[in-house]
Amino acid sequence: MNEFPEFAEEYTPIERARIFVTGLISGCLVVAVSKLYFFPWLNVFANSAHCRTVFGFDGLTVLWYGLFVGIPFSCVLLVGSAIGYRGYKILRDHQTPPNGEKVMRPTRIIRGSKAKIAGYLHLMAFFPFFVISIWGGFQASAMSKQAQIKNRNGSCPQTSNLTWRSIGARL
Repeated sequence: MNEFPEFAEEYTPIERARIFVTGLISGCLVVAVSKLYFFPWLNVFANSAHCRTVFGFDGLTVLWYGLFVGIPFSCVLLVGSAIGYRGYKILRDHQTPPNGEKVMRPTRIIRGSKAKIAGYLHLMAFFPFFVISIWGGFQASAMSKQAQIKNRNGSCPQTSNLTWRSIGARL
């Protein structure tokens, strides 16, 4: 058995800088697009959701299910595909970090039962979001029923003129 600890391969300083700049630019683009287009649209939709239908469903029902089920389930897909795949590779290689994976700082390679536990934890990282999504389904159902009872008076303003141009004009 090897007396010295084994370390994973590290990124070079140039690779680290490239990863940092790519992440920074991507993050800034997501924030800019969200602030300029998505959040204004969501604000307009939320204010008039009780008067809308989306693919035959009540607008408030779509809003509640989107918030309480859609967002957590999107996290399930994102976390499951990114972290879950890494967990699969850890279990396949019987070590963490997996073979061929570079690291940012000096990291000892862990093998055996500790690596197996880390792999299973990576595979199960999506589970809390999945539970929140199931819980959100019940909450959205109750809130949709409550909103349908409350909004039966039919007092909806004219909302057919809401377009992307009118949203942009309100900014």
